[in-house]
Amino acid sequence: MNQITETNIVEENEVNTEIETETENVVNEPVTPTIQPSVTEEEINSDYVGSEEQQTVNTEQTEEEKVIELVKNQYGTDQGVTFNIANKEGNIYHVSVNDEETTAVLIWYTVDISTNTVTQQ
Repeated sequence: MNQITETNIVEENEVNTEIETETENVVNEPVTPTIQPSVTEEEINSDYVGSEEQQTVNTEQTEEEKVIELVKNQYGTDQGVTFNIANKEGNIYHVSVNDEETTAVLIWYTVDISTNTVTQQ
């Protein structure tokens, strides 16, 4: 018997390729934009450090705050009522005392801020 043996010879081509890559360490994190408030030149030149600090430093009242304080003292209490400046004519303020629940006007006062005089209307 004749035996034929077939042998397959596979040549292996060794391909040795070297790939050089440069990697850059990049961290992809979301960026939150920061919005800077507009700043006046006066604020830049002041010693302002924050709103809470400014409240403790700035003890001077505005005219409106003085008017409300004068009316509170004249009325006698601030419990259950609100104080509203309705009108201003020069140094004269017209202030209403309103019921906190119903908002009904309980009494009117006229305040002359130049003399700190409070008059009931």
